[in-house]
Amino acid sequence: MAALTHLRALHATIGSALDDIERVYNGHSVDFPSPDVPVIFKDSDADLAPGSAEALLKSDEVIKASSYIIAACGQLSTAVQNPFFALMEGVSGSQVAAAIQILEASHAPEILRAAGPDGLHVDELARKIDELRAAKGPVSKPLEPWRLGHILRLLAAHQWVREVRPDVFAASRLTSILDSGTTPEQIRENPQSKYDGPNGMAGLMLICADEMYRSIGCFPEWLLSPREGTNYASPFNYAYQTDETFYAWLERPEHASRLKLMGRGMTTVRVAEGSGSVTDESVFPWNTLPTDSLIVDVGGGIGSVSIQLAEAYPHLRFIVQDRQKTVAIAPTVWGANHKELFDSGRVSFQPQDFFAAQPTSYEVPGVGKVDKPAVFVLARVMHNWGDEDCKKILSQLRAAAGPSTKLIVIDQILPLACRDESDVALIPADSPLLPNLGKAYASGYYFDISMMVSLGGKERTLREFTEISRASGWQISNVVRATGSCWAYTTLSPV
Repeated sequence: MAALTHLRALHATIGSALDDIERVYNGHSVDFPSPDVPVIFKDSDADLAPGSAEALLKSDEVIKASSYIIAACGQLSTAVQNPFFALMEGVSGSQVAAAIQILEASHAPEILRAAGPDGLHVDELARKIDELRAAKGPVSKPLEPWRLGHILRLLAAHQWVREVRPDVFAASRLTSILDSGTTPEQIRENPQSKYDGPNGMAGLMLICADEMYRSIGCFPEWLLSPREGTNYASPFNYAYQTDETFYAWLERPEHASRLKLMGRGMTTVRVAEGSGSVTDESVFPWNTLPTDSLIVDVGGGIGSVSIQLAEAYPHLRFIVQDRQKTVAIAPTVWGANHKELFDSGRVSFQPQDFFAAQPTSYEVPGVGKVDKPAVFVLARVMHNWGDEDCKKILSQLRAAAGPSTKLIVIDQILPLACRDESDVALIPADSPLLPNLGKAYASGYYFDISMMVSLGGKERTLREFTEISRASGWQISNVVRATGSCWAYTTLSPV
């Protein structure tokens, strides 16, 4: 296809996808959410009114059309952009990351939300930021307004904030994803309470912008020219000069608050799962399981997946397994939320190393002894580990499985960057889009490198996932991809 013909095809793809979105929103007599208007993001979508502008964003048709627009726009901009500026954009990404980190750490999202659509001048915003900084102790270096203005202007170029008048900035829709939902007054009174707000993304941001940021900075050196005498397993180990795994390092006493933030933040990753949900009957026929069937959530953290399922299917029982220190804090992280599930024993917690043999039987509150679970769940666990470790985990579960036990793996399945006849195509045969939807699915590849850098793991292609499953006594019986992301719900059956 000639270059200009290809650009026209991409342009047509954008127009067609926008027509699809417009039809959905016009059909409900609502407008598409504005990038200039902040919202309150929450860990759960339960409060979204059906047919609302926010709820429609979760529909398959809108998600698919949006993915096509993002992919086509990405390809168009790359095709017409001067390669020098493309290079500058790539290597300068750390500046945007640092600016986002400053935005969150300064509590600017909460301050700007309180200020409303008119925003605040950088002089006033810097003063309010320093007031909140002082809640933790004396501020040794006041924030200089001119520096703040330049940082925010970079962010405004990427729509993370809005410059409404010269040196006056206001919150945007993107600002909201870093907004904890607490008020500046609450932060001043108890700075750490900020991360107990309705949006846990701010807490996860601390992990991404600190440990991850430092580790990724060491990635090229670790991979290509490590210091003589070092043999660290990952860039994280190299950066922090430790042989501990990332999660073991988080369990150090001095990192107790970060361990809690990690558990809290992981409840927010559902926003990356597109239109799918583990509770969907298309993922697994949960309704067909007999009453009091046992679901074992392996490496389940503080139980966010089990809680989703328990609320949707009250006839099932759940045991959440994880490291001792994680399960010890799990109920307290939820506060008063889901108390009935914990008190009734419908969701219980059990310390368990998933590299070790599973118990010969499970003591289920209100039910008694259960020999074989109906389902094992591995949610966002496999990508933390290399292939050999994953085989060990899967083999332990295979040894504990009964003939009818199923294993549900919730993890990303990365599409190849070329057409692959062994996998489901993401685009029509005649589409000008990249086979992996390019920029629309780039977050999957970001996750992939993040896992490699921090944990020595990786996201996997379907070919890679099939290989380690077969080697561990399992076979893939069903794959449900979430529209609009690389997340997939994969059902495995014992061989």
